[in-house]
Amino acid sequence: MTNDHFEPGAYSNITDALISDFYRESYNTTTWRGYGYSEYRRGPYDTQLFSSVLEGYDTSTQSYGDHTPSECTKLYNTDFVSDHRNLFLITKNTSNTTHNNTLLDIIHVSSEGASPSSWMCDYNQAGTGQVYLSSPPTCNPSTLASNVTDGLPWRVKLTTGEEVEISGCKSERTAEKCKVQFSLGIMIVVICCNLVKACSMVMAVVRSREPTLVTLGDAVDSFLRIPDPTTTEICFADRRFIKREWRRGWRAGPRQWKQKEVQRWWTNVSKTRWITCNFFCLTTIIVAGALLRLGMGHDGQYWSTDLKSM
Repeated sequence: MTNDHFEPGAYSNITDALISDFYRESYNTTTWRGYGYSEYRRGPYDTQLFSSVLEGYDTSTQSYGDHTPSECTKLYNTDFVSDHRNLFLITKNTSNTTHNNTLLDIIHVSSEGASPSSWMCDYNQAGTGQVYLSSPPTCNPSTLASNVTDGLPWRVKLTTGEEVEISGCKSERTAEKCKVQFSLGIMIVVICCNLVKACSMVMAVVRSREPTLVTLGDAVDSFLRIPDPTTTEICFADRRFIKREWRRGWRAGPRQWKQKEVQRWWTNVSKTRWITCNFFCLTTIIVAGALLRLGMGHDGQYWSTDLKSM
């Protein structure tokens, strides 16, 4: 907005600000349907939304604070702005014959994308949702904030194509909200299941007098003291030997000892298991690496991000 927007008698028109000359010819203002530029859609909802913002300022000016450009960029150059919301950017322009309307432009910034603060420099695309998909990147919000702090001017390009310089801003302070959200029904089910599990554990301890087989050592101790009659006197028999003998209907007897070569650790499981396990592990690593590279490349358009800092 122009620097005289808040003065008494200043002329402001939301409709003119929502539909700039650049987009006016592409839209039917009756149906709000675009003829050629389908990504840029502003309708009655936007008018109602921004009208409530302006009315909110008129009724609660005490909730707004004045900030310099450097303070404003620092305040909004973050992924989650928890204590501020609606923002008025004040330009060095004054309403005159060139700028009859004190509202130069109005945008609704989406939080989707790699950097929600990209509107600071990609202002002319922030309302369309395309700012986060621009390639090559046209700006870096962190670099902009650093430059403005060093005293360089903060310029934004409006949807009309005009470039204006920001001289300050008014930011609405809002109370931070923190709350726990959960489903009461799911919580009741989880509590009931845990209660049944706890009761079952107590009953097993109280009623069961048999020794429990919890660890591998418990099983070894039990079988040494009370041998399994099914495998009695079957020395050196492995799983393959047992399956082969029992498949034939024979009762497996003692197996002859055969000297084997040195057994390596990787021979403990079959080749099928090795191939299956390595296949899924390799697939997971490749997919995760590709997605990580894609994400870092997307973030890197706006941030100086490396793996160590992440």
